[in-house]
Order: sequence, then structure tokens, then C-alpha cells
Amino acid sequence: MNVLSAAQIKELDRRSVEEGIPESTLMETAGGAVAEAIERRTAIHKVVAIAGKGGNGGDALVAARRLYERGIEVRAFTIAPLNDLAPLTKEKADLLHKAAPGAVSAISEDLVAFEEALSWADCVIDGLLGIGVDRPLQGQYEALVRAINRAQVIRVAVDLPSGLTADRGTLLGEAVKADLTVCMAAYKPAHLLYPAREFCGEIEVVPVGYPPQVKEEVLPIASVVERDWAHTHLPVRPPDGHKGAFGRVLIVAGSTGMSGAAILCVKGALRAGAGLVTLASPSVLNPILEVVLPEVITIPLPDEDGHLTEAALDRLIPVLDRADLLAVGPGLSRDPAVGLVVLDLLKRVEVPVVIDADGLFPLADHLDLLGRLSGRAVLTPHPGELSRLLGRAAEEVDRNRIEVVRAFAREHGIVLLLKGRPTAIGTPEGEVYLNSTGNTGLATGGSGDVLTGLIAGLMAGGATPTEGAILGAYLHGATADLLARDRAERSIIPSDLIGALPYAIAEVERC
Repeated sequence: MNVLSAAQIKELDRRSVEEGIPESTLMETAGGAVAEAIERRTAIHKVVAIAGKGGNGGDALVAARRLYERGIEVRAFTIAPLNDLAPLTKEKADLLHKAAPGAVSAISEDLVAFEEALSWADCVIDGLLGIGVDRPLQGQYEALVRAINRAQVIRVAVDLPSGLTADRGTLLGEAVKADLTVCMAAYKPAHLLYPAREFCGEIEVVPVGYPPQVKEEVLPIASVVERDWAHTHLPVRPPDGHKGAFGRVLIVAGSTGMSGAAILCVKGALRAGAGLVTLASPSVLNPILEVVLPEVITIPLPDEDGHLTEAALDRLIPVLDRADLLAVGPGLSRDPAVGLVVLDLLKRVEVPVVIDADGLFPLADHLDLLGRLSGRAVLTPHPGELSRLLGRAAEEVDRNRIEVVRAFAREHGIVLLLKGRPTAIGTPEGEVYLNSTGNTGLATGGSGDVLTGLIAGLMAGGATPTEGAILGAYLHGATADLLARDRAERSIIPSDLIGALPYAIAEVERC
């Protein structure tokens, strides 16, 4: 599913009209979709609609008329007298008045009639403002939004809750807290980025009749990854495959106190279907790893105070030459000696590589190394880690995640997976994918280590770096969602993810 900016939606409207689709027809389709979405979800008997001067107001008025024609009681209010509305919005108000005389009136300054209608209704349709908002609401608009949010009704937003700005997840001020947002044609960034996402409630994307050729000409700013995409892009496992066919993964991870990171990463790779996993860790951890990981080859490496030393490279290089993929970083520690080992590995590696956690730390001063990894590397930072690589505040990175991942991935020719909600994946070609799965159960130390292993296992099994990162994020989140069906999100731990991954993957395989 595509994500379009406000400007792109306006361009779609313009081009569609040029192609011969009347604007009135687009509005009828959009308003009809809102009415149908309301009818599908609950038994509604009384609806009040609030309409702004522009297109969203017209959509809301069409929805009110369609509901009235289906036997639902309707009252509608316009933000201005009918003659002050945009011509097409006025036309839809006139049609509603013709169908239901007396049902449409301009809002009063004191809002008394509107508030009385809210107390009478089961549902309010928010068509006050659309995708053009770029400043905090004031005056009557702010008062209307507050009244809507106070009312004990189901709140249905037309395209975007009034008060949100379409292209950002930031809050400008007051905004309608919708229970349902009927989204026209495509997601807007605010439908997906937090905290704006919390104001959208359930989101249903509906078609509005744009000509197919027009939609193809407007390139999305991002795509939302959903189950059908994951199903289509899962690596195929031939029935006569053997462990060599499903990839040899070398994982360099762990240090004293952080052996769990290495273990979780390894198990993630195994659950993703990797044929053979080798774990290279400080030798002091080997007695633990030999017991906990019977399915894995362990390579004990020279260490000092529980972390790798530069001497580890002599043991690693021969193993690296036999691997199909390298994953490096989970739990390694940020000791300078470890950083030198990581940098040397990245200078030598010729296979695809997944870099996470402490593997990212030494890259801050050596981003030029990413050039030699072009087309075969996946980086998986959280906003704090990426902010260090970029020299920008973590809040700024998080707030602008679509633009940030696009620019970094394209500049360095790598796949960048920025963790968070939603996880954003940027590709060397400048595409951005937003993950649709996951919950707060993933906000626990160790879940990122599972993700690193999961991506590594998928890539070893045949996924490209882009496919591996997108699939890894989707399956990681889908596993948390599966677990949340019968337990509290707060109680999910990374070991639960390992146990549930086979079931989440099976659901995707069979869909």
C-alpha cells in the first residue's frame, strides 16, 4: 500500500480531473466510501456531520446524505454559511438539504446547537479540515475539535483527523481523536507516524476512482509492508534443499555480561531457516554457549576482560571465507579493541553483512567503509545509534524518519532499517518501506538481537538485503502481534519471540 504526501494527493486530484473524471464524481465516491465504512462497523442510528469549506467538508456532506438515504437520522453543520463554502461543497450541502430538508445549518458562534447534536448522535463525521493543515488550530476550529473529543460518540474522520498535518507525525495542537479514519486512496505519513498515528484510530484505505494510469505516474514517498508483500517475498525453500542450500551464517557477537545478545541473535537466524550458523564469541563465553546452543558451531576467540582483542582476527578470517553472510554487533561491547576488529572485518568481508548494535559504534568515524559494502549491507540502528552516525539529535532523526532513511541509504548504497514505530527501511534506490506490524512488546532489551539474526537467516536463505530487512521487520513485528493475542504486550520478552517465530512465519507462508 502506497504512502502519498498532501501535495501528491492534490496532484492526483488535478490529473484525474484533466483525464475527464469530474471532481464531483470523486467527491461522491469518497463520501460514499465513508458512509459504507460507518455502516460496516457498528449499528449507527443518528449521525452528525461537521463540514469545512473545502473538499473534506463536501465528502462529509455526501456521507451524511448517503446515510440518510439508508434510513439513518442525520444532522449536518457547515463551518460557514452555505454561500461561503467552496462551490462543490455548497452543491453537496444543497443536495443533502433537498433530500433531508432542515438537516443542514451553519455552525453558530456559541456552538450550542452543535453540542446538542453531538449529545443526540451515535456518531460524528469529521470533515472539518483536510490534508492542508500546517499550523495549530485556533478560535472556532479549536473549540469544535474540543467539543468533538468531549462527546460520547463514535468519531469518524474523513481522510485525516482535523488538526493533524498530513506529512508529519508531530502534533501541532488540538486534533480530533478519531475511532475510525477513512483514508482516501493511500496512506498519508500522519496515518503511520507517531504520535499522530494515535489520533487516527482504526484506518481503512478506500479507493476514490483515480484513473489507474494517473496513480502509476505519481510515485509514492513510501510503501507500507503488509502480509501479502511478505508472503510473496519469502525465500523459496526447495524440497530437496540441504543445509548448504539454505546458507551459512557467521555471527560475531557477545561479551561478558552480554552473552544473551549473541544467543538471541543465533536463535533468530536459526528460526529464519539458516542452514548452518556459526557463532564467534570471546572464549570466556564458550562453556555457556556450548550448552545453550547445541545447534550451532561455536568459535572461541581471543579475549581480554570478556571482550574480543585484535588477535581475534587471525581466527575469524578463515571462518569468514567460508560464510555466505556475516552478522556483527550484538553484545560485542564498545571497547576500542572490539571496534578495530569490526572495522577490519568490514574491510575484508566480501559477502552480504548485517551490522547492528555495537557493530555500528565504530562506524561513526568510518562511514566511508560503507562504500565498499554497497548493495550488500543492512544496518539496523535505533534512532540513538543513527543519530551518532549522522551527528544529529535522536529526536530529529525519529521525527523525520522517512526522509532520513531515504537519504542515508541512497547516499551510502546500503539498506538502512531504522527501528521504531513504524520501523522504516530505506534502500539504495531511494525507496522507503514502513512496517505495519509490531507493538510495545518489542520495546525490551534483546528484541533487536532477535531481529538481527532473523534478517541474517532470511538473507542466507536467498532474500536480497532489501527483502531480508523488510521481511525481518515484518515477521519480527508479526510475532509480537501474535503473542499479544493472548497475553499482555508488557509481558512479552525476546525469548517469547524465538518460540513464536515459527507460528508467525507459518501464518505468512499460508496466507
